[in-house]
Amino acid sequence: MIPAAETHPFLETQPVAERTLEDRLAPILFTIAFVDILLMAGFLHRVGSSNVQPLEIDIMRVGLMIAWPLIALDGVVAFFRRSPDVSWKLATVRVLLILVLPSARIAWVHPVTNQIWLPRLGWQSPGKPLFLRLEKLFGVPMFIFAFLILPVLGAEYLLPERVKEIPALMLVLDVGIAMIWVAFLVEFLVKASAAPKTLAYVKERWLDMAIVLLPTLEFILTRWVDAAPLARLLRLGRVIAPEQIAKMNKLYRLRGLMMKGWYAFLLLGGMARITGNSAEKRLLRLEVQIAELEEQLAELQQEADELRKQLANASGNAGTPVVG
Repeated sequence: MIPAAETHPFLETQPVAERTLEDRLAPILFTIAFVDILLMAGFLHRVGSSNVQPLEIDIMRVGLMIAWPLIALDGVVAFFRRSPDVSWKLATVRVLLILVLPSARIAWVHPVTNQIWLPRLGWQSPGKPLFLRLEKLFGVPMFIFAFLILPVLGAEYLLPERVKEIPALMLVLDVGIAMIWVAFLVEFLVKASAAPKTLAYVKERWLDMAIVLLPTLEFILTRWVDAAPLARLLRLGRVIAPEQIAKMNKLYRLRGLMMKGWYAFLLLGGMARITGNSAEKRLLRLEVQIAELEEQLAELQQEADELRKQLANASGNAGTPVVG
């Protein structure tokens, strides 16, 4: 159940009886969305393997076909039960998001609550406090994950032909790469939904987005090339080749994991423990960062003032009568 009303102001306009449905369905829909991500990862990374079994493909296809209607139905019901604080336009955009991308339901800003439901955290309002909290929560798992998955990437780079000859190693490699994709996608979706400015976060984390999208594009160009006119056109015109996308994906995946591991290491204070940095030195670094940000803010303020002057001059000139 939802915590006390004082931590959730929207409860004042939403009777407890009306919230019961969302409270009960939240963990179920989260699980369905997570399973959808796992199935999609398997579909993207296993269908093209030489040792894939028809039963695997059938299970993944049936699972995806079951998950989508359930998520879509939840979205439609949520639209009609939306909170008065959520406009119908915003609710429509949110529903269309999960209709097109069912995986996004894992960190959906629910139209009824205008909040995100996450395991152990419950309903949380998007914004800086939640985003910073998630940064710390993802730090340890991503650091451990990046460390454990390096042997898999080593096999992919150093022994590609050897791996293809051994079905068991091929399966381990496919599962490992699929798990990398799952980890990046889940973190990206959750943080993007919780970020104060989602579009700004997406632009900043372009590498994460590339790691998530490149396997999908590679799959479309290699498996749907006969059915997708655009994909066929791109491939025939040599604008995008599946082989090039695969190489880019490997490079971005390795770079992304290294960045995740390093960032998590710094977040956990590992560098401070190794170098013996004192609190005074850390304070000095923070003060330098503050000074740099203040300088950037001053530059932005100056640019904004210049734009205001230009707009004011343009408005004055537009109002000046023309003498003929």
